[in-house]
Amino acid sequence: MSVALLVLTGCSPSETWNQRLTLVIETPQGEVRGAVVQRIDWEGTGAIGKALFSGVDPSSARVRVTGEALAVEVMPGRWLFALLKGGEGWQGEPGLNAGVAIAVPRGHFAKSAEGVREIVGFPKDTPVELPREAWPMLVTFDDINMPETVREVDPADLAAVFGEGMRLKAVTLEITEEAVTEGRVEGVLGWLEAVGQERGTLIPDPPLLSTDLTDPEIQLLSPSAFSTKLYK
Repeated sequence: MSVALLVLTGCSPSETWNQRLTLVIETPQGEVRGAVVQRIDWEGTGAIGKALFSGVDPSSARVRVTGEALAVEVMPGRWLFALLKGGEGWQGEPGLNAGVAIAVPRGHFAKSAEGVREIVGFPKDTPVELPREAWPMLVTFDDINMPETVREVDPADLAAVFGEGMRLKAVTLEITEEAVTEGRVEGVLGWLEAVGQERGTLIPDPPLLSTDLTDPEIQLLSPSAFSTKLYK
């Protein structure tokens, strides 16, 4: 499979790449690692000449992810999930996180044409550390069989959820030719597809008014943050 593909269709340049997200977690029993490969499709909307020579307006580019969240068993029966959404905003979304880690340090906008060329041309399977603002949102479940028990995990304080000696040691990203990860999240969360077809949020019946939400990031968390396959 070609990791980088440039297609000039009409006036819209596009690129595709696969990226591997890895979490390294320190536990009392030693390091635990989890990884997931996701596919990113980037499409600009500028003219061909603008795309090739001066880039497209980064605000007009579209970034789409295909794949699933990272699921890692940090201790027997306890799972940590790195979602398909950012922990502190857009910078942590798949694809855009690559822009923050690779394009921005080289003087480009995260989703500009120039920045994307830096991403697809980056040496394959070479880990780069993700800046804190580009980390994904982390969650766990108090009961893995009950979606309504979902809770956010502070990446700076895994011990508060998983116990003493637990620490997030590293978050890295690599551009890779490895195939997209499939089925792991749904294998762990056997209810995910059914819940995704039944409702838009993991927690049933969240308040209708935003002013009544006490924890919107969790109360409005969608099954689609775990897998892009659910609504295809």
